[in-house]
This record gives sequence, structure tokens and C-alpha cells, in this order.
Amino acid sequence: MKIKGKIGSVSQMAAAVLIGGTGAAAAQDLTVLEARIAALENRQAESGQLTLAPGVKLTFYGYTKLDLITDNNYDLGATTGAMAGVTAGSPLEGSGSNAHAYESRLGLRASIDTDIGEVKLTLEGDFFGSGGNFRLRHAYGEVGPLLAGQTWTNWVPAEGGPAAVQDFNGLAGGSYYRTPQVRYTFRPNDQWRFAVALEEDYAPGTASRVAVSGFAGYANGPLKIGMGAISRGLETSSFGDVTGFGYAIGADYEAWQGGKLHAQYIGGKGISTLLNNAGFSGLEVGTAGKYAFDVDAAGDPVKAKGVKLGITQKLGEKSDLSLAHGFQRFDDFAGALGSHTKEINSTHVTYRYFATKSVMLAAEAAYVEREQFDGASFDNTRLQGVVKFTF
Repeated sequence: MKIKGKIGSVSQMAAAVLIGGTGAAAAQDLTVLEARIAALENRQAESGQLTLAPGVKLTFYGYTKLDLITDNNYDLGATTGAMAGVTAGSPLEGSGSNAHAYESRLGLRASIDTDIGEVKLTLEGDFFGSGGNFRLRHAYGEVGPLLAGQTWTNWVPAEGGPAAVQDFNGLAGGSYYRTPQVRYTFRPNDQWRFAVALEEDYAPGTASRVAVSGFAGYANGPLKIGMGAISRGLETSSFGDVTGFGYAIGADYEAWQGGKLHAQYIGGKGISTLLNNAGFSGLEVGTAGKYAFDVDAAGDPVKAKGVKLGITQKLGEKSDLSLAHGFQRFDDFAGALGSHTKEINSTHVTYRYFATKSVMLAAEAAYVEREQFDGASFDNTRLQGVVKFTF
């Protein structure tokens, strides 16, 4: 992305001054100055950076993404997340199809040199708000080891999550959410990093609560590992405060040339509203329209777990193929009804073709299934095409 600032005007001013000089020396100085300005302009264009003032740099980034979707049983809408709410009463709508560009993204990064070190800022949003409205994804600042603002929760590792999946909901069994927090990160060496954070709790009804999370990450050569934990206080209407606890571990491993393996496990109790498909999860049993819960009818946190597995293989320099499977499972609990969710699982096969660094085409087939405690199950197959332009 090419950005033009005041470099052209600087060049013109320099030329005017030097023309007033004399002889070959002035001409030589002008040539050198113009070369330096041209080099600076090229570097800024290549990096997407705009220097507003000494020590202040801005970088714009983002992409447009068109998703073309067809479902065979239930019209799930923009993502497969709606499968978590499909029951015996849901109409079989046959083949449903739609297109949207909600995932299209705009972002801005800033770097500011200060007396206490480099200050970094990030602002990012997409159009997955209600009705396709713009919504905030990330808004945080960093200085040294300190981060403050809204970004990804600290306890869930990025490691182990197959990145090729195009469905915005992602695999079942994962946990993807952003929340306001204050985080401190310690890096003793190039391989290890440790972080602790105070986060706003993500569950409905606990907005005033603060969750405590920790994370440890390791990277060395072809192996990357992340592990984390969270403790949360669940404020219920019937049982007072109930403690929930979750833990996660994930890994990516470049097992052979062009081939990468992914694995992630999440477990705990009282974490249903933190897992994927949380749109149909509630804080307490009995919440209308919800089929998974943090706290059961006896006031105990419900046990849950999630698993994600994947493999990605490069097919030459411009394409790759990915196979990924995930599931999230809930233990039986007091007050569970036959219509409540026992398990959700999904499988995604994704092909990506990178025509250039800025243009990607993708095709994905996904199978999603929801199983109830009474044994009834419901499934849907989705075909998705993607056209993505990145800047």
C-alpha cells in the first residue's frame, strides 16, 4: 500500500535551496538528497507506514473477504455457530445459500518513541456487528511488558488452532474471544514467555467480575507450545458465587517439509460460556434459549472439554490443503434436559490458493453436528467459497 506524505514538498524545498547554490557541488548535493528521499518513500510504501512526526509511525492493514455459502439442511446464516441452537423444533429448510463480507477488516497500528520506551497502539474492527455494522475487535496499548485494553483472552493459546479454517465460527472445541484486560508479560529468553492478566469476565451476568488468567508459551525451531489457565467467579441468582476454572494446552509442529500438525485441548468446569458456540450457552440451567450452561441446578459448575486436531500440507509455493476436526463435550449435570447439548463436533476440509501475497481464493467443506442428552442428533453440511484481498 503506497502512502504519500510530505516527502514531495521536502524534495521541492531542497531543490529550491540548492539551485540557489553554485556549480557542480550544489548539483551533486541535490542528486544525493533526492536519492535519499526516494529511498525513504519506497521504504514507507513497501511497509505501509506513514511517519507523521519524528518518532511517530502509523501502519494501516486489513482485508476484504467475500464468503459464498450454501447449507444442505439448515440455513445457518453467516457462520456455523447457529448449529448449537438447532433442535427437533428447527425447520429443515433444505438448501440455503447466502453471501456476505462481514469478516472484512480494518486495522491501524501506531508506534511512538517516548522517554519510557516505545509505545505501541492497535485499533481493529470488522463488520460482524449486528446487521453487518462495524464493531470493535482490538483496542489496546503496549509499553515494555505491560498491555492494557481489549484483545484476545490471555489463557487460550493460539497454538494448536488450525489457521486455514475459513468459517468465522471456527472449529468446535475451541475458545476465541476478546475482552478488556491488563496484562504483564515476562520473556526470560528467546524461547519462553510468561504472562498474567486481570480480565473482564466474558460470561453474561458477570460483567462486574474480574477473571485471573495465566499463560506460558514455548517456541523452538519447528515446535510451538502454549498453555494457560483461568479462574473466574460466576455470580448466580440462586447459589451466590460459584468458582469456575479452565485450562488449555496447544501445539503446532512442523513435522516434515511443508507439513504442519495442530492439536489443542481445553478442559475445566464452569467454562461453557467461554467455549465456541457460546451464543447458545447460559450462566445457569433454565436460561431461555440456551442448551449448555456454566452452573447446574445444584449450584455446581458444569464440567466441559474441547479438542481440536488438524493437519496442513503445502501444495507447492502458492497453495495448501487442511483437514481439521474438533469437538466440545459436556458432562451430565443436575437439571439437564434431554434437549440440552451433550456434544458439538465439526470437520473442515479447506483448500487455499494464494495468487499473490494480497489475493487468496479458498474453498471449504464443513460438516457440523449437534447431539443432545436424549441421543437425538442434528447435522448440516456447508460449502463455502472465499475471495480475499489483503493490504
